[in-house]
Amino acid sequence: MNWVAVGCIAFVILTLFDLHKIKPIHPVFNLSFALGCGLLGLSTVMLIFTNQSGFFVFSGFTPAWIIAGLGCFEMFYALFFALPFDVTYVEGVSPIKVVDTGLYALCRHPGVIGFFIFYMFTALATGRGIILVAGILWTLLDVAHVFMQDRWFFPKTLPGYDEYKKTTPFLIFNAKSVKRFMNTLGKKD
Repeated sequence: MNWVAVGCIAFVILTLFDLHKIKPIHPVFNLSFALGCGLLGLSTVMLIFTNQSGFFVFSGFTPAWIIAGLGCFEMFYALFFALPFDVTYVEGVSPIKVVDTGLYALCRHPGVIGFFIFYMFTALATGRGIILVAGILWTLLDVAHVFMQDRWFFPKTLPGYDEYKKTTPFLIFNAKSVKRFMNTLGKKD
């Protein structure tokens, strides 16, 4: 099976979750976030632990696992702990308040940074070219996905999101957002 393609399909499913928040299709679409994440996770595991021919292999750099782990931790924290989980992912259609503290003071989509770091350093740690290819492709899809969220989905589903966009960078943090991050560490709305 082509696990890189399965990972790409995961982003289509994740986008269905966002579409469902704007115009509810059917309650089963509340599960599309979990399905998309599950497919991406399965694809990642399969690329790491199965022999994929046809892509280059380079010498692995084992200490890179530490940085990959930190990237993975940051991504999971941004998605599942820095946001109110039930309202964001389970209820699916309820409007929620914009989170603009902690990681979300740094930039509007901090999980993308951890996502990129995880895949690049996992590729270095394993020495597997297929993970490098998947990581680059999936990061580009992740950026496209968060661009759609930022442009079309979140302004319609998150009251105050347009104001949040005026004060917080899209993906790359700056000196002002780092200061705001430092000032909001440990604070909850």
